[in-house]
Amino acid sequence: MTRSRKSNYNVMSTTALAKHFDIPSQSLFNFLTEKSWIEKIDKNWRLTGKGEFEGGEYIQSQKFGEYIGWPKSIIEHAIFQELLEIPLNVEALGKRFDIGSHRFNALLAELGWQSRFHKGWTITSLGKNLGGIEKEHPESGVPYTVWPRDILNQPGLEYALEQLSGSEQPIDRSVNAKDNSSNHEQQTALNFSKKLNWSGRDGHPTTNQQHNQVCNWLYLMSVVHAYRWPLADQAMGCCDFYLPQANLHIECWQLHEEAASISQKLLRIDHYKKQQLAFLELKSEDLNRLDNVLPKLLLKHGITVY
Repeated sequence: MTRSRKSNYNVMSTTALAKHFDIPSQSLFNFLTEKSWIEKIDKNWRLTGKGEFEGGEYIQSQKFGEYIGWPKSIIEHAIFQELLEIPLNVEALGKRFDIGSHRFNALLAELGWQSRFHKGWTITSLGKNLGGIEKEHPESGVPYTVWPRDILNQPGLEYALEQLSGSEQPIDRSVNAKDNSSNHEQQTALNFSKKLNWSGRDGHPTTNQQHNQVCNWLYLMSVVHAYRWPLADQAMGCCDFYLPQANLHIECWQLHEEAASISQKLLRIDHYKKQQLAFLELKSEDLNRLDNVLPKLLLKHGITVY
């Protein structure tokens, strides 16, 4: 029986090994299980004889307890070249960017790489040319797609992921106002344009990163929406988003918001309640987990996205 030894800086945990290869840790655990290097016994990962032969050992850590460690030289093992050539499904691809599989599928469809087919997805000619492969669920027969790891380096997808993650640099929309100073209407439009620093996938210019995230989410989920939609009562200003399909108003609470904006938003919410208008609020913490939050909230208003 292999004994545990105290933490050693010359070994890597399986999770660290997965991070080195830039793959989900669960994918690596599954791969090593298929290769009979490890196995799961009573909810714990244990080394097989093959795993011990390849240098695996048990490491005892005060912080993490006992775990399987691998010599750092293991990264040169030929088996991992095979691992890197295994196509990834959209769930694995999306996890790297905190994007749910439904939204990642929608993004690939928007790029023209796959098409929706009933409850699944079929590959397109363009997707095939990029290395995508269509597979079928063994039980349901529902089609799905898998992709080579380097698909993430494709310019179209790379740029889209920058937009969805908010890492894309905001657009400078400022222009010279000198010639418009005499025209109040033009000046007002100009001042507003200066605030529109972000651009959604659908072309909507948005005033901040959080609104841009919501806009992109609604667009990819095929939810028709208006941004900064003016209410009938002009004194109420504009709601953040309006979904005509359900006559639904959406207000987004940002972590840092100006007092005037908060006051105006509270007035609108009170207006919705008094006029019995459909509305929902997205809290600041919701904006970082839209895939988990919005489908449930929209379903309550009769909008199905999955």
